[in-house]
Amino acid sequence: MAGLLLCSRKVIPAINWALTLKGKGEEVGKLVEKGKGAFVGPEIQGKKLGVIGLGAIGIQVANAANRLGMNVYGYDPYISVDAAWNLSRDIFHAQSLKVIFAECDYISLHLPLNKDTSGFINKEAFAQMKDGARILNFSRAALVNDADIVEALDSGRVAAYVVDFPTDEILGVEGVIAIPHLGASTPESEDNCATMAARQLIDFLENGNICNSVNLPDVEMPYSDYPRVCIVHRNIPNMLTQIAGLFAKANINIENMQNRSKKDYAYTMMDIVSDSFDEVVKEIEAVDGIIRVRVIK
Repeated sequence: MAGLLLCSRKVIPAINWALTLKGKGEEVGKLVEKGKGAFVGPEIQGKKLGVIGLGAIGIQVANAANRLGMNVYGYDPYISVDAAWNLSRDIFHAQSLKVIFAECDYISLHLPLNKDTSGFINKEAFAQMKDGARILNFSRAALVNDADIVEALDSGRVAAYVVDFPTDEILGVEGVIAIPHLGASTPESEDNCATMAARQLIDFLENGNICNSVNLPDVEMPYSDYPRVCIVHRNIPNMLTQIAGLFAKANINIENMQNRSKKDYAYTMMDIVSDSFDEVVKEIEAVDGIIRVRVIK
């Protein structure tokens, strides 16, 4: 939210300019009034903000911007059910990145860096954006192509770029606000991150639930008194049929089941109505495409 205001109102250049007035004595007030016009910038109220990635942080940004009077567009093809529940009903659900690029005055990035997202904000993306768009990147530096953002700033296609991950290529470029990775640099954040990590690890070890994994999907199933089989496997056809078939062959009923996939990988949890199924587990481990099987009793 600070980045939105910094890039809109040219706050940092204005502060740096004000420092040059040191020593002007009684003339400072007059010089301020005369020179402030060089730092005019738009208000954020009524402007369109595109939030790409609606995870924990993206949702908070979208909701906060909405409360400040912005028209917020959200895009996330992998949004979880829990995340959707926390998102304000006033957020417009964008069906594609093209909608975000074409409509939004501000674009904030909240997604992981991987082979599909690396450099995806590039000259092709800038060509689809409104003139004077402002980009905020508090996720990962490599999401934005450095050479292309410099070119977009120079041409005026992009008005400002706020980034929490400075690189040598963008430092000193006009229109860049480079912040030295301060996004989570608070004592409260350090404590909260440690607590969250511990709780999520405990939930995985005790219940098999996965939350906020980079490579695996979020999967949660309420605890039951039945033994639970947790299976990491390839996201390929016929996996669930084979797994369930092995339990059926042993005349073992599956009481509860959850299955989710994320690109190449999938995760399945099954609550089993039996205390003796070691042989079935061995058979599951031998199935082509199975990566790991873990039993929680």
